[in-house]
Amino acid sequence: MEDIDVSVNGEWISEVTDAILVRRSIPGLPEAIENTVEIAERDGEIDFGSTYGARPIGLAFFIAGDYDTTVGLLMRKFNTRRGRLDLVFSDRPGKHYFAEYRGTMSWDESTGNRVIDIPLKMYDPFPESDERITELTITQSPQVISIESAGDERASPVIVLTNTGTTTLQSFKITNEYEK
Repeated sequence: MEDIDVSVNGEWISEVTDAILVRRSIPGLPEAIENTVEIAERDGEIDFGSTYGARPIGLAFFIAGDYDTTVGLLMRKFNTRRGRLDLVFSDRPGKHYFAEYRGTMSWDESTGNRVIDIPLKMYDPFPESDERITELTITQSPQVISIESAGDERASPVIVLTNTGTTTLQSFKITNEYEK
């Protein structure tokens, strides 16, 4: 198994500290939240479906170098005042996990306090993919343009049409016909 590294806001932890990522915990799916209402004098509940809640992320780092210096650097990297952090894992390039430090750093007593656990939470529970921008000129009608999404969730693309000429467009049609 190869070593996995994590980038925090564009800086790889292995390049700026003497810490090694030894564990990563990211649940396959965030917790499902049931949206129900109980009504007085009525049996059961009314179900309004489910949504996803925030997704916790756990990172554990082994302190390989000077303990106090390395822990200080980790505390600065994951400080809650830095707000939302952009995490990218070396084995998942192009996927950005936007998370915030939540909880308390804890130490693994069995390793003589050399493993630090860092709790994070993704309030938008799905990672985002690197953005790919394609710009082209429509030269014929009709013209089919394929738009690719490498994200985890199927989403509609954002399309901006700009008429840079002096001719007024009389009509155009945009359809989204991908298969489910």
